[in-house]
Amino acid sequence: MVKLMGYYQLPGAMPQPVDFADLFDKSFMRKYTNYRTFEKFLQGGRFCIESQQDFEDLPEEQMDRHVEKTTRFGSWKEMIDFATDCYARKQLER
Repeated sequence: MVKLMGYYQLPGAMPQPVDFADLFDKSFMRKYTNYRTFEKFLQGGRFCIESQQDFEDLPEEQMDRHVEKTTRFGSWKEMIDFATDCYARKQLER
């Protein structure tokens, strides 16, 4: 699996890089999707992701359709925003 990265930002702080494996951990994926891992989620959508650029070039409409069919979310933006909020809360609790 290619290591995919995103960013999250706590209030008043600079954006921080985050590995999607941490953002979409097994607990999140099991609770909110039909998959155990983010890697399986991408495979289920039949997306060919071999690099960060491949992921970034993925049409959002395709990702939205897959998210809507296989998760509790209505769009990719809704899913990633929720995951980011959950992740940021965990970071504040540390």
